[in-house]
Amino acid sequence: MKKITFLLVCLVFGIQLSWAGFPIGKGRSVIIPGYNYYHANGYWDGKRAYSDYPTGNFSSHYFSIYGGYGLSRRWNFLYSLPFVVQVDNNTQGNKKRLTTAGFGDAMVGLSYFFNDFDANNHVSLTGLLYFPLYSNPLKPNPIIGFQSLAGELKLGFSGSATGSLRNPYYDIEFGVRQYFNTEGPFQVFANITGGVPLSDDWKVSGTISGINSLSSAISSTQVFYNYNKDFDYVRIAANAGKVINDNVSIWGGIYTDITGRSVGRGSGLSLSAVIKF
Repeated sequence: MKKITFLLVCLVFGIQLSWAGFPIGKGRSVIIPGYNYYHANGYWDGKRAYSDYPTGNFSSHYFSIYGGYGLSRRWNFLYSLPFVVQVDNNTQGNKKRLTTAGFGDAMVGLSYFFNDFDANNHVSLTGLLYFPLYSNPLKPNPIIGFQSLAGELKLGFSGSATGSLRNPYYDIEFGVRQYFNTEGPFQVFANITGGVPLSDDWKVSGTISGINSLSSAISSTQVFYNYNKDFDYVRIAANAGKVINDNVSIWGGIYTDITGRSVGRGSGLSLSAVIKF
């Protein structure tokens, strides 16, 4: 199941970027350098039963530059460039520590904001393309990703309330993603984030997210050597942010998987900085 960890790490990193559901503003930019750490000691099988890896554990280090530029009041241009380090620490019982490192799936895309319910609430449609910048190594080394061009389309609802709890905010998105090869996968996903400023300088947020990945390449009972594409999971995360000034804030978060099928069960932490100019 560790073969799909890279995908899950990408999704977790996306959770903390809840600003993405809001317009950037014409002529303005945002850049988010970030780091995400993931660790798993076991996995859920196809019947959702949990088992520890027979030996060892799996971990992943994910570094990314995520950014956006406001083409107009309604259009945002988005991009990301990740670098990932996958570490299989003897989960296969071979008494080896196997490491794979390299660039991941670069992303470019556009967001369009249909209209404002009012000045603080928005509806958006985002289209993204993912391009693999790697070739996966041979078994038994851990892979980086699905090594396939992919397209994504998602609908977003975001905004903030006024008059109570120091203006709480929300960012909700539902989407689909298709990998363009014979086995896919085709994925349906959702992210729901809510947050509240505690003061002028501190914010906290929580997220629940899930994905259902469908593929004709259904994994067998041997979990270690499959490039698994047929799985699902649900994850929760908590984040806290410190506002440095009007253009810079720093965020940290923790997350854990709560249920899944044919997927590793892990947890981790994330760090990022949001820089606007």
